Amino acid sequence: MKRLLLFLVFLSSWSCFQELSAQREVMYTNYRMNIQEFNPAYAGSRASLAILSMNRSHFTMVFDGSPVTQSLNLHTPTNNNEYVGLGLSVRNERVGPMNNTSIFADFAYTIRLDPETRLSFGLKAGVGVLDVPLPELEIDDPRDPAFAEYFQSYWLPNFGFGIYYRHDDYYIAASIPKLLEVNYFESYYRGGARTILLERNYFFSAGMVYTVQPGFDIVPTTYIRYQHGEPLEADLTVNFILFEQYSVGAMMRLQDAIGFLVGMDITDQWSVGYSFDWAVLNRVPSFNYGSHELVIRYDLRFLDTHIPRRRNYF
Repeated sequence: MKRLLLFLVFLSSWSCFQELSAQREVMYTNYRMNIQEFNPAYAGSRASLAILSMNRSHFTMVFDGSPVTQSLNLHTPTNNNEYVGLGLSVRNERVGPMNNTSIFADFAYTIRLDPETRLSFGLKAGVGVLDVPLPELEIDDPRDPAFAEYFQSYWLPNFGFGIYYRHDDYYIAASIPKLLEVNYFESYYRGGARTILLERNYFFSAGMVYTVQPGFDIVPTTYIRYQHGEPLEADLTVNFILFEQYSVGAMMRLQDAIGFLVGMDITDQWSVGYSFDWAVLNRVPSFNYGSHELVIRYDLRFLDTHIPRRRNYF
């Protein structure tokens, strides 16, 4: 019944999302390895000190200063207490001369519902700052006053929460990583446009493991983002995992992008993943070189609670 419910979620995602638009928060392709980035309840769920580094780049062959997102996440259960997880997330987004940097701490508390099922509640809190050095831009008229100022926002606090329900064979999660809707700068209009506003985003993700035969698992997942006043955006992904070590998969961001993913558990501690997605709605082929994503994860087990779980694909 639980597996049927999860499949119904996938089907409803497919049928309901009719139109997508550009995102305000980052939409990752390899979100299966990076759930902590948008859901604090994931902290401590891998039963190890997990350290993950991700680099996502766009239009790398088109121009200098193309969009790049870099993040470093770590999380762990606390010593002799597998019910409490702690984490830290650092992210930098760069588009041309603009830099958006944030640092967030995560706290998660887990309730064991039965030997195979857990329910976690998470809190996320931190600060972010945005730098927009307009004088560094090359413009036709260097005397244009609209580009004469160097904008730097204050360090703005924010917080969020998440829920993460997981079984050994599936998971369902929902979160709002940033609850506060704030302007990075003072609230006034410049040149007829309002200054940048950080808007609230709602995330939902789910996945399951289906064993075809020993050594061959199929892992379908979905990743959904919603922002008020914007169309829903969703990824549907299927990974095929061989011998619990090698993975290859395909993804589709509904009416927006398609892509593929590959990954490998090099050892019990080191994992690496690469993904590529191509925006199918981009009507300017000369600028459509796709997005690349590289993920490296290290699971360090040194506490009594750091016991590896079977087939920990999430």
